[in-house]
Amino acid sequence: MRLPLEWLQDYVETEVPAAEIADLLTNLGHEVEAIHESDIGPVLEIKVTPNRGDCLSVLGVARELAAKDSQRFQPTELMRTAVRGWTLGDESKPLSETSVAIEAPDLCPRYGARVWTDVKTGPSSERVQRRITAAGMRPIDVVVDTTNYVMLELGQPLHAFDLDTLKEDRIVVRTAKPGEQIRTLDGVDRKLEPEMLMICDAERPVAVAGVMGGEETEVTPQTRRILLESAHFNPQSVRRTRRALNLHTEASHRFERYVDPEGVVRALNRFAILYEEQTGCRPCEGVADVYVRRWEPKKVPVREERWKMLLAMDVPRAIAASSLIALGCQVSESTEGLEATGPSWRSDLAIEEDFIEEIGRLYGYDKMPDLLPQGSTPLGGESALTALRSRARQAMLRLGYVEVVTHTLRAPSPLDAAEPLIPLRNPGSPEAAFLRNSLLPGLADVAPRNYGPSPFVFEIGRTFAGDREAVSLGALLAGRILPEHWASKQEDTVDFSAAKGCLERLFSHLRREAALEPSSDERFHPARQAKIMCAGKDVGIVGQLRRDLCEELHLPKESYAFEVCLSDVLDVPEYVPKYRPVSSFPFVRRDMAIEVSKAVPYADIEAAIQEAAGELLERIWLFDVYEGKGIPEGKHSLGVAMILRHPEKTLTDEEANAVRERAVARLEQLGAKLR
Repeated sequence: MRLPLEWLQDYVETEVPAAEIADLLTNLGHEVEAIHESDIGPVLEIKVTPNRGDCLSVLGVARELAAKDSQRFQPTELMRTAVRGWTLGDESKPLSETSVAIEAPDLCPRYGARVWTDVKTGPSSERVQRRITAAGMRPIDVVVDTTNYVMLELGQPLHAFDLDTLKEDRIVVRTAKPGEQIRTLDGVDRKLEPEMLMICDAERPVAVAGVMGGEETEVTPQTRRILLESAHFNPQSVRRTRRALNLHTEASHRFERYVDPEGVVRALNRFAILYEEQTGCRPCEGVADVYVRRWEPKKVPVREERWKMLLAMDVPRAIAASSLIALGCQVSESTEGLEATGPSWRSDLAIEEDFIEEIGRLYGYDKMPDLLPQGSTPLGGESALTALRSRARQAMLRLGYVEVVTHTLRAPSPLDAAEPLIPLRNPGSPEAAFLRNSLLPGLADVAPRNYGPSPFVFEIGRTFAGDREAVSLGALLAGRILPEHWASKQEDTVDFSAAKGCLERLFSHLRREAALEPSSDERFHPARQAKIMCAGKDVGIVGQLRRDLCEELHLPKESYAFEVCLSDVLDVPEYVPKYRPVSSFPFVRRDMAIEVSKAVPYADIEAAIQEAAGELLERIWLFDVYEGKGIPEGKHSLGVAMILRHPEKTLTDEEANAVRERAVARLEQLGAKLR
């Protein structure tokens, strides 16, 4: 916000230089980013935080300076009048020229209006033009310039309608109806959503509440009657509408940050005074002031022990009370300290800590004593989950994957998990309207744009399902396993075995045992997927993504993915690696060709062989799969190799064959037979 020093001096008498005022405001929490020169002197460029909408005005900044140092910044009569409010005639008299109805009281608690007839248009006064220009706004005409002047001065946006263009001279504050549109003052036709708050006449929307007026009712040189709007709108409603329409204005900037509901009529009367000074036109008798949800002050206890503890300063009770009173709070003493009520323009004062912050801010954080830390400082350390994440990350990087980071908020995707997505109450955009329940959609977005036909990417991040937040690891792989090289084969591409091998290496690094069981996840190929089991717990999924989804998401058609819930893996105890001395005796290999039903998982076959072979089994692997001639339908032949070794002697053929026979006997229990 740009604030001319000349304008500020209308509200506080001061000879303090602009640079010193800038330092003082910065110490109060309102950073002055620059001081510019203009035709009317120095202009302060102030960075106002989102919770301090009251400081987006000359009056608001003047309040801050006067509260901090009332000797050097003495309030003027204009400031005292502004705080008290201007009065013009009998404001309780109803306004006969128009009627106002509020149909959405939660979104518009208060709406005020005044009417002028036989108005005069044309340029505004030189003083008004110079001041709003120095504040960064462009002069247009006396009506618009004066509304902008009041907004910059008091923080209350105003909007003027050509009353002759309003159907039945009525104002109706309601939400938009399905299919309604409005052409705003920037000449753009905008489609409206049902949750958007609109200012309407008897038939149609004439303004987007708190954002921008409509072109059909704007004030022109031919205007003879105007209706001036001053209202209080729900900040969240204005923010949602502004984002949905992608339309930022000075008015929406203030309404989003809260506008004083008690200042609605004050701004109307201030406009009336300034407009009469420039044109001689006076408003009609009466004010339309519909106040359906009144501002209710809230008394908050502020304990002396609490503020001394939080501020680490011994601020006397009297100084704490005077600081809050200077900010406009109502204060009374209590046995434990104070009871304070924030003013209507300070929506950020809601809890005890808010008032304590104000005490510290005005007392001065520079008065905080320099104290060395007391007591022992415990050594920090990473949590078990953080350590597991680190180990998982190292494992994936060693396997050649590239780590990516995608957004936690996203739109629905065909790769979402089965659990319902959790919607945001106030999303920034449709593309970020839900909390993700899987990492795979983000990986699928990143992979085709950045990693070409052979993506090997992974992400470790948080996922959300129901009332649970978990840390997961997701990976996506496709294309060539090895980099393109004269010795590499074109057929060396990713398959289910490659994805399974990555999982095995990952769990080995995590020192957990994992097994695969059949699954039925709709995101994956029905015959090339498995759920990941760890100590009997379902901790993830692995498989080939459906080809139609790959085509829709622009992924390679043979894309594989897996996702592991590290939060669940953490609950499984680590296994302790067992030391096994290297044997000095030779191994014996025995192969088996087993005919077995396709419905029997290979993991069951391997477990049966391990059980039968016992300690003599050093290694086992699948080296061949055959289907076709000689094999009944629904079955296949598996070639399994065993490495047998005795730690203390050389195995004889008879001993090795006996192990093989025990394994065959155990496999027969699974319905398998030796070919």
